[in-house]
Amino acid sequence: MMIRPVVAFPCQQTALVNRTICCSSSSNEASYIPKLEPFSRSKLDRMVKDPPLIQKSENDIADYCSTLEGDRSYSCWRAYFELKDLEKEAPKEEVERMIIESGGVKSLIGCLHGITEIRKAKKQSENENGSEASNLNSSENVTADGGKRRECPVPDGLPKSREEMEEEENGKMPDSPFTRLLRAKGKFPAWYSPAPDHETG
Repeated sequence: MMIRPVVAFPCQQTALVNRTICCSSSSNEASYIPKLEPFSRSKLDRMVKDPPLIQKSENDIADYCSTLEGDRSYSCWRAYFELKDLEKEAPKEEVERMIIESGGVKSLIGCLHGITEIRKAKKQSENENGSEASNLNSSENVTADGGKRRECPVPDGLPKSREEMEEEENGKMPDSPFTRLLRAKGKFPAWYSPAPDHETG
C-alpha cells in the first residue's frame, strides 16, 4: 500500500456559498514515501518475519470468522478452537501437513471438524473398551445359572444352534387363522403381480 503525499492548496472561497475550504498537509508527512519490501526474500527472512504456519492459519480463520454470522460463524469459531486443541495434542509436522493439504480456510474448517469427530469417536471407543475390560476383570466369568461365560462374543452371521432355534419356536405367539391362510396360499411381494389363473392353466 502506497501513501500519496498531500499537496497544500491555498484557501479558496466559493462565490455562491459563504464557505471556506482549506487543504493542508504538514511538510514532513509529504516527504515520507514508504519503501516496499523486495519480492525475492530469502527463506530465513520469511521465517523470521512471517508468523509460523499454524499461527498464520489461526489468524486467517479468525479473520474469516469475523466476517460470518449465525451458525456459520459458530462453526467457524469452533474450528478455530479445534485447531488450537489439535496443536496441543498432535505433532506439529502432522498439523502443518494437514493445513497445507487442506488448501484454503473454508476447506480447513471442514477438515478440522472431521478430524475432531474422528478423534472423539476414537476416544469414546477407547473409553468403552477400557471400561469393558475393567468390568470383565472385576466380575467373575460365571453366569447366574452357574455356567461359564464365553470369553469372546459370538460373531454375527453364524448359523443358530438347535437349542436357539427351539427357543425361538417356543417363544413365538400362536398363528392366527389369517396367518395360517397366508402361509398356505403363499404371499407375493407388493411389487409382483402374479399371472391370472386362466393364463397359467
